Amino acid sequence: MKPGENNTTAQIIIYVILGLLGAFIITFIVWKAIKGKLLKKKAAKAEAIKQQKDLEIFNEYVMSFAEIIFYTEEQLKSFVVSIGDIKMNSIKNGATKLIKKLIERDDFVYTFVNNAQYKTFLDHCETLSITNCNLWNKKIPNTITYFKTQYAAIPQTQRKQEYVELVKKSIRRQFYEEAEKK
Repeated sequence: MKPGENNTTAQIIIYVILGLLGAFIITFIVWKAIKGKLLKKKAAKAEAIKQQKDLEIFNEYVMSFAEIIFYTEEQLKSFVVSIGDIKMNSIKNGATKLIKKLIERDDFVYTFVNNAQYKTFLDHCETLSITNCNLWNKKIPNTITYFKTQYAAIPQTQRKQEYVELVKKSIRRQFYEEAEKK
């Protein structure tokens, strides 16, 4: 080996190491710049999916509350004092029980509580739950109108029809359930 060759080999190794180090630094800087954008895109996509899911859950709850209101109004119209088979207390208890059952579900709390977008909905749900059903039209007509308007705003789809049928069946089955057990 000649004395100049050892020096040239060392220089080549140093340049290769510096080149790799430079490539690594440039790659790291580019990755940092792109990573932020990718994470923002991913977060926006996840948020859009969550909002869509929340809207579906909202629509299901609106349909459930509206159907409870419709069924209760029907029961109140057919109620006959002292003569009928059904007592007013049974109607009031049935409506209250079903509404409270909806409000106490985990997905209701997770989706709507602490979500500013659904504050109006929550307020109306609370109002509906604390007011006797025979006083709904007198004391809280705005709440009743809110649910009926929201219900009408849900697009007519096969999914809506199927869900409403399930809800109606469930309401008919559970409305007087407590009264029959006594």
